[in-house]
Amino acid sequence: MSVLNSDEVGTVPVGAEAAGRPVPTVTDLLEAAMLRLDTRPVLLCQGGIILATPELVKSGPWICHAETGHIYEWKQVRADRVEDRMLEPSGLLLYRISELRNEDVAFFEKQDDVTGDIADLRKRLLYFRTELCSAGLEQVRNHLSSRNSGGQSTLQHQLVKGMIADVLTVLYMAETIQSDEFVLEQSGISEARTRTWVHQELDEAFRQLQRLGGGFGYLRHAISAYVYAGQMVKNMLLIPKEAF
Repeated sequence: MSVLNSDEVGTVPVGAEAAGRPVPTVTDLLEAAMLRLDTRPVLLCQGGIILATPELVKSGPWICHAETGHIYEWKQVRADRVEDRMLEPSGLLLYRISELRNEDVAFFEKQDDVTGDIADLRKRLLYFRTELCSAGLEQVRNHLSSRNSGGQSTLQHQLVKGMIADVLTVLYMAETIQSDEFVLEQSGISEARTRTWVHQELDEAFRQLQRLGGGFGYLRHAISAYVYAGQMVKNMLLIPKEAF
């Protein structure tokens, strides 16, 4: 992960060419975050829900089922497509697993191994959500870089700089926690609770991005596509309070 350098905030010249790095698509971000087994992606089924892309489905993915603790081939499950108009702009596909075929012949049944895979997949989806927030920040910079207010670049205003700094702080925190196991071990707080807290902080960061984008921040095909995809991930991974 690479968060925006805080030294660059508000210091770049205005114009489309000053907007920063190209913004990756939502589907590219999810595919990049995937765990792969024998070159095939592994999709997490949590609460009977799978989040995928057309390319991932085409590749015949493995399904890691959190409830059964087994990994299945795509052909072993009945995956019903769930239509979601708000998810359409992101290019993501939502499936509900309504049936497991030949459950007794799951390809991987060693509980210890599968438990580790489930934990890894949850971390990767949290990483995916963090990358969505980072990409949303780049979209905001793209949008504001050509705008002026009060005789100066909108990015130069202290309020805008402060809001961007708040988002950067969350991204840095999320990156540190996900990449440094020592931080988690020394915190004295359970890993489940820590990751739930990261999700809550990302909620606020996404809200800041939408405020920064103004009307643009709420368009279905703009920042909202990243926000909504991130919310879907949170809904899949949210840990119940009793797990604390």
